[in-house]
Amino acid sequence: MARIVDKETRYIDVDFGPVNVSQARTAGSFTATTVNSSGNGVDQLLNIAPPGNNVSGSFIQYSQIDLTYMVQNNEVMQPTEVSIQRTSPVPLGFHINGNNHEQLEEFIFILSRPLNNDQISRALVAPVETFRELGLDRGSNAFSGDDAGRVSHEQNIYSEKRMYSYSTNLGATVANGELQPPPLNAAYHSLFGMPILDSVTTWGTLSAITGPQLHCYRVVIMRNQALIPSDPGLWPQEAMEGSSTLQFPPVNITFLCKDPKYTESEYLTRLVNAMNSIPIGGQTS
Repeated sequence: MARIVDKETRYIDVDFGPVNVSQARTAGSFTATTVNSSGNGVDQLLNIAPPGNNVSGSFIQYSQIDLTYMVQNNEVMQPTEVSIQRTSPVPLGFHINGNNHEQLEEFIFILSRPLNNDQISRALVAPVETFRELGLDRGSNAFSGDDAGRVSHEQNIYSEKRMYSYSTNLGATVANGELQPPPLNAAYHSLFGMPILDSVTTWGTLSAITGPQLHCYRVVIMRNQALIPSDPGLWPQEAMEGSSTLQFPPVNITFLCKDPKYTESEYLTRLVNAMNSIPIGGQTS
């Protein structure tokens, strides 16, 4: 939504609801065999990776901000500050007999044009890894083909990537002596609490918001129950059942925007640059 502060100032914000992802892996399997999701943010899901692959449980959320009134009023707003708020700095939950060495990745994208949401939602496995290169001029050409073009740096208002990892300081394992080894303990090889925040990276242009919409994506890549590489006998926990439950908190992104006082020609140029990768008649959302 957009809130009017004064004649030349706006607050424009977007919310992603919380998503809870639970996974279970049967003994002898290298990937999750069941995946379930819940929480208010489920209504925003474009896709969630099903059981049986290396990114099971990974998901893509989508939200759209309608700014049609700005186009109608010939308004342009330039983001000058970004505020991102979460109720928790990391996802909450636990992690049993799983993949502890690969990090979790969480992306936020605020774009002036949509990706091909039809293509994303129809994919049998949520195409989460293609988001890793999105938002720079030489980045990914995914979700393009005949329907949508590459997202340029100009069209990327703001992006953020957070990386989480599992620390042995927050884990009980057979290796660190906090869990009894088999046969005394036949149920667990490792038991971890919530991950820790490793790093935060941001990119984008904070270019002018010209409407008619902003297109917002939240992407989470996880491999909590994917034993990679899938080599028989390599993982002690392969012979044991595994499970993971992660609660990804709600996220609010707020832009403080000012009127850049563009001329009419500058406004039209900005509008064209923001939308120029959408072919006429192409499927974009």
